[in-house]
Amino acid sequence: MLKKKNRRLNAIALSLMLGGMLTSQLSHAAFQDAASEMPDISQKKILVGYWHNWGINPEEIDEARGYQGGLPSDMSLREVPKGFNVVNVAFMKVMKGQTDNIPTFRPYNTSDEAFRAEVAELNAQGRAVLISLGGAQAHIELRAGQEQALANEIIRLVETYGFDGLDIDLEQDAIAAANNSTVIPAALKIVRAHYQQQGKHFIISMAPEFPYLQANRGVNYKAYLQNLAGVYDFIAPQYYNQAGDGVNIDKPEEVAEVGAWWLPQEAEGGTSARHKELFLYYLTDSLANGSRGYVQIPANKLVIGLPANADAAGSGYVKDAQSLYNAMARLAANNEPVKGLMTWSINWDNGTTKSGQHYGYEFLSRYQDLLEGNVPDDKEDTQAPTQVQGLKAVYSEGRVNLEWQPASDNVGVAGYTVWRDLTQVGETANTGWQDKGLKPGETYRYTVIAYDEANNFATPSQPVLVTIPATDDEEEEEVPDQIGAFTEGKVYEVGDKVQYDGKVYRCTYAHTAASHWAPDRAVNLWAAE
Repeated sequence: MLKKKNRRLNAIALSLMLGGMLTSQLSHAAFQDAASEMPDISQKKILVGYWHNWGINPEEIDEARGYQGGLPSDMSLREVPKGFNVVNVAFMKVMKGQTDNIPTFRPYNTSDEAFRAEVAELNAQGRAVLISLGGAQAHIELRAGQEQALANEIIRLVETYGFDGLDIDLEQDAIAAANNSTVIPAALKIVRAHYQQQGKHFIISMAPEFPYLQANRGVNYKAYLQNLAGVYDFIAPQYYNQAGDGVNIDKPEEVAEVGAWWLPQEAEGGTSARHKELFLYYLTDSLANGSRGYVQIPANKLVIGLPANADAAGSGYVKDAQSLYNAMARLAANNEPVKGLMTWSINWDNGTTKSGQHYGYEFLSRYQDLLEGNVPDDKEDTQAPTQVQGLKAVYSEGRVNLEWQPASDNVGVAGYTVWRDLTQVGETANTGWQDKGLKPGETYRYTVIAYDEANNFATPSQPVLVTIPATDDEEEEEVPDQIGAFTEGKVYEVGDKVQYDGKVYRCTYAHTAASHWAPDRAVNLWAAE
């Protein structure tokens, strides 16, 4: 059973986690110091998420759509919720127009210094940030003799951006291309030794597609695992995008349970919760023991990789979270508890469906408690309400009047907590609240969080700022407190104003709002006031 947590403590944690209020008060100098550290994850259960180092061009929006027509969130690194304690930045690769073949990295929309500050912000919270090498589109071909050159580039990236390690995410042809399987491990050993001399631990991980962990497959990850045996920190196989592949069941009693000698990753269109539970268990058990044709990865270094939702991958999405809860409970009972979970990706977990509905960090809210050993039973509600939208705040006659659109929930919304800065000031079952006792001349930040009877808390609303007039004579002057928060799914006309991330923006082109067209990014749709 999940531990029941106090609503206010949970809301505070989520508000700080997702709102980024506390960390924004840290100094740039502190970020620089924190970025030089490498957090220790050796004794931690981990929740790994990939972060997209690319944005969405409104003119090429169809290319960004997922498998079901949805869109990922265009978000900064510092916006990643604290529940993800390992963040893999995608990707380090050979850039277009590059004259040599040594893969590299650069932030897509910010300066080196600003990106390092974001990495440092996560490091200061004890979270690790890794650079991921490869990806599905990567063309990496390294040759013998380039070990030191690759190591030098990795070290340069660590010193520039503050990365804490490297994740190998080579797919398909890149796995066996040229001398990748020897050059990359050799370079990583050089980097590990370099930072060991400084008393630091450089994290090394891999994220192979699960069929490439079959021992007798023509192209596989066996050489990487052998060359980094005793060196790698964790392996996060991708249990997705390979619907036809699976596990050979080799014992009669197991066949009786599964119902066949072959257990594919996806069956019945992925609708069978029992089939998904069996696949998750048997594949993980096969890897932990090096059985049923798979190479061995110790359970304490094994991280199960899953898509955040059906938009994030062509197959592999766990529709019923109980399938994973049951599989992990069975693994734990067999003394095979895994190190954690991984998802592709954080941006998709914070993305939207084709109809514009926010996914609401479903993966994070479903599974972060598993890392604490809290496995829900099949009757417990673990789904959080949707994020509150349309928050407005208007100052009048000595008080701030707040109102918002109702959230929705699979069972029912129980109420809302109202936050002024870092303090909860109210709790209500209605969609409005009045805040009193405010100081003239002060500016306050308000957010609202929906919750249900099971104490599942939603992502905090977009904040709105309210400036209290120095005297009541200033009340009629238009100030930001009379401008509503940016609301996804709302139609904005030219001239409309919104509040977003503490600033006021004016609409310059009529459109229907979406998370990937947030005012601070969609400069062709919004202008800062």
